[in-house]
Amino acid sequence: SSGINAEWPLRPGNLPRDVLLKFSCDLVSQLPLPRDMPHSPLTEPLMPLVLNWGRPRLLTLPRLYGKLYLHYRHVKCKVCRGVPHDPALCLVCGQLVCVRSQCCQWLNTGECTKHAQKCGAGTAIYLVIMSSTVVIIRGERVYLWGSVYLDQHDEEDIDLKRGKPLYLSQTRYNCLNQQWISHSFDHTLKRWGWHQQQF
Repeated sequence: SSGINAEWPLRPGNLPRDVLLKFSCDLVSQLPLPRDMPHSPLTEPLMPLVLNWGRPRLLTLPRLYGKLYLHYRHVKCKVCRGVPHDPALCLVCGQLVCVRSQCCQWLNTGECTKHAQKCGAGTAIYLVIMSSTVVIIRGERVYLWGSVYLDQHDEEDIDLKRGKPLYLSQTRYNCLNQQWISHSFDHTLKRWGWHQQQF
C-alpha cells in the first residue's frame, strides 16, 4: 500500500497552504472511486483554506468619546427600529442594543441579555453610550467595569456629569481586551451583581 507523502521538513516554496493542499489531495487519492466517477479525484480542496486568522479583539474605538457619542446617539436599534433611550454598543460585534428598555424585551429578558446569548454564548461587553460605562454580562450576572474613556487628568466621568472631553485610554482598553481574550472575567472581577434579566 502506498503512504501519504507530506514532504517534511518545510522549505522555502513549500508553504503550509501548499502542504495542506497536497496532503488533502493525496488523502483523497487513497480513497476508492465510485464507479460512476470516470476522472481522478479532487485536485482542489472542497473548501478554501484560510490560514491568516487574526487574534480576536474588541472593536477599534475612536480616540474622542464625543465622536462616538454623537454617532451612536441617533442610531436605531435593529430590534425595535427606534432610537434607544439608553443605547449600548456591543464591543465584540458592534451591534447597538437597548439597555433596560421594555421595547425589546422578550419573555422578560432584556435585549442585552438576549444579545449576550447570541453573540458570546452568554458573555457580552457593552459600552453604554449615555454614561461611558463598560458593562459586562456573563450569564445571569452583571459587572460595571468602569470606563475606557478618561479626561485629561485620567479620571472617569461616569454619566457624563462634568461635560469634559474624554479620550480613549488605550491602557484600560487593552486590559479589558486581555480579560476578554483570556476568559479571565471570573478570576479578575470580584463584585458581580445579578441583573435579573433587566438588561
